[in-house]
Amino acid sequence: MRKLTMDDAEISSEYGINIGRWSRYSGLGEMPFGAMWCEVPAHGQSSVDSHPEVELAVVVAGDATFTVGEREVAAPPGSAMLLDPHESHVIRARDMPVRILSLYWLPE
Repeated sequence: MRKLTMDDAEISSEYGINIGRWSRYSGLGEMPFGAMWCEVPAHGQSSVDSHPEVELAVVVAGDATFTVGEREVAAPPGSAMLLDPHESHVIRARDMPVRILSLYWLPE
């Protein structure tokens, strides 16, 4: 068993937010899906993102708002957002930073 936390991740700035890709953990090896930690600063937002993968974004801390097209959905901690391939999306944080665990994979 391995414990993987955002605090232990190698963080970089991508999509206008802080990202910790699981592929950067030493010794983790190949996984059947991609995974990353995401942190949106308080009152901040990600850049618009769209990709061919399905994405499951689980809000682990803070109150997020996901915008997909014209639709905005509030996502408090414990919420999971399932994004279809090529859905343009933006993640916003309110008064405190938002932390998200993002799992993604190419559809079959």
